[in-house]
Amino acid sequence: MFKGLGLGPRFLATVILAGAVAGSAWLPSSAAARIRKPQPESIEYRRSWPLEAIGARSAYAAGYTGRGVRIAVVDCGVKRRSEFGRNLTRRDSVDLLPARTVPLSDPHGAWVAEPLASALDGVGTVGLAYNASLIEVRADMDGGYQGECAFWSRDVARAMDYAVAARARIIVLPLQARRPLGPEFEAALARAAASGAVIVAAAGNDTLNDPAWPARYAADPRFAASMVVAGATGPEGGMVDWSNRAGAARARYILAPGQWVLTDCRSKCQFAHGTSFATPFVAGAIALVMEADPALSGAAAAERVLAAAAPVDAPGGPAAYGRGMLSVSRLFDPRAGGDAAAAPLVAPRPERPPQPDASPLQPAQRR
Repeated sequence: MFKGLGLGPRFLATVILAGAVAGSAWLPSSAAARIRKPQPESIEYRRSWPLEAIGARSAYAAGYTGRGVRIAVVDCGVKRRSEFGRNLTRRDSVDLLPARTVPLSDPHGAWVAEPLASALDGVGTVGLAYNASLIEVRADMDGGYQGECAFWSRDVARAMDYAVAARARIIVLPLQARRPLGPEFEAALARAAASGAVIVAAAGNDTLNDPAWPARYAADPRFAASMVVAGATGPEGGMVDWSNRAGAARARYILAPGQWVLTDCRSKCQFAHGTSFATPFVAGAIALVMEADPALSGAAAAERVLAAAAPVDAPGGPAAYGRGMLSVSRLFDPRAGGDAAAAPLVAPRPERPPQPDASPLQPAQRR
């Protein structure tokens, strides 16, 4: 079992919740100008401060907003759906345990999905890929675990298979666990990788030298090319002290905003902390690249995002910070000096695979 990886300032989860683009089909300037873009002075955009921090305006200026890219978020449900408008594909969204008997009110799923795909509608916040197609895949156990949203690895495996069948190009796993998730999960992960999907997983929130599971599968050559691990930074740009480091997954690890992320602003805004909340920015950046160059494979799109990361010049080096800081500006603005066409790296094989854990997965969130 495992949990998710982040909610408001009080949340921490401990098991699975945890440069122009080379070859891009650039839109003509006239077409890019016609695409509706966030207004930097608007309250909606200013609340969405991570977009400015990662240079999202360079993608919007080029005309890319994630349109046409299908993204599945495996979590404990979106709950209030109005924030997503037409971006939420209700026909394809699903609750894998429809006969629930125990009510659970946990906003983790919505708080992950909003920074990714909230509609540009002048209300609340706006997602990085605000025209992407969002697939809600609810997979949490009935009633949760100790009052919190949590998951069995078998249900997360089912969720990945569902996302593949629903033609998701990106699958977000904002979850964390202490040990590997077993053969059933690994088989589903292999099927997702074989489909061409990119799996974005939260690094975890325990100040460890390696990511939690399932993110640590990014160090396994069977899955590495199809995975990206998201660590967390704060508003000032540095890695937060509680984020798990890159460690064995350093070739597939990238940092993104995951602290003091504003969400749930339809009434009163909430602050979210956790590597869970770094995953939507990484997934959104991959979606922008996929829209810009639809012919790219998922693995190639993920590598472009990793290759364009801004290096971190600090003690610890790649073992701590992996490829560096997520930078949309280095992807879409040639003046920013990104290297988006770099060759992919090969992640190292784990020295000794740990044994599967039967405990539940949890969201990767700070409590």
